[in-house]
Amino acid sequence: MSRDPLHGVTLKHIVEHLHAEYGWDELARRVPVKCFQNNPSLNSSLKFLRREGWARARVEEEYVRLSQREDSNPLIHALKGGEPLEVAGVSQTKQHQALAWALRHGAPAEQLLALLGGIEDVNFWPDSEALPLLNLAVERAAPPAFLRELLRRGADPNDARFWPPLLHTVDAEGQAYRSGSRAPSTEVLDLLLAHGADPQRTDQRGHTALDIAQAYGLKAFIHKL
Repeated sequence: MSRDPLHGVTLKHIVEHLHAEYGWDELARRVPVKCFQNNPSLNSSLKFLRREGWARARVEEEYVRLSQREDSNPLIHALKGGEPLEVAGVSQTKQHQALAWALRHGAPAEQLLALLGGIEDVNFWPDSEALPLLNLAVERAAPPAFLRELLRRGADPNDARFWPPLLHTVDAEGQAYRSGSRAPSTEVLDLLLAHGADPQRTDQRGHTALDIAQAYGLKAFIHKL
């Protein structure tokens, strides 16, 4: 089997994988090419990269670097290859990194729950990760079963190290509503409130979850808050 990370990999997969890992803003920072900086989308990026060989080369280089980092973690390597997950002997940091990777790349609930089973402290926030686990689950619209188990195992619904999860949830649902990508759902809001999330908690600008719900016009959220 080829050890070349680019062997058999399409440009579409490369861009989708990088976008899932970084998002457009971070990808544009890491690979500052026009297709990621100006109104990025998958189709426009593919069109530009197929035309501009130098830009495609830079994107492929970033994909290779990412693949090398991923494959240094045995759990991420197993996830990518569809292999059984063996957490014995794997550090907590690597387990957190693998669970975060699985959330970013849309792993099914069964895999997420299997990885969560090995986590000792669900509030641990490795330096390598941009978001605490609960915020990442909110950001990536994790399956409700996973969020429910995460909260049952002690994830802090009022954790303000990044952004209070209740405010983050309302904003994520509001963005989905505004973009038309999906109808807003109060399921995560209900879970957070049931586990003690404080509706009066504010962010650094003094905004509450209700303020955010009102800004987006989320009537069901306004009613519950």
